Amino acid sequence: MTDNEIPQERIVELRFMSKGLYSTIVGLTEDPYEAIVLMTMIHMTFWMNHRVPGSSTKEMLDDYSHNFLENFELNEAANKGQMQ
Repeated sequence: MTDNEIPQERIVELRFMSKGLYSTIVGLTEDPYEAIVLMTMIHMTFWMNHRVPGSSTKEMLDDYSHNFLENFELNEAANKGQMQ
């Protein structure tokens, strides 16, 4: 397992945490656009405080885009009952 791999059991836990955080953010913001701005600010804060030394913002954005698409597809499959 590499540093970027997360065990499936932990993914399930993280999915539940993300739903809880989502509900909290929805409760704190007045509309979906504010929620998106808040999430962008949180992501930027994590990036600025925890990035690997020497890594570029372009690399981070490429990785983020890849992970976003991968997670979107997994969630689409799970919502359609196709996930094993």
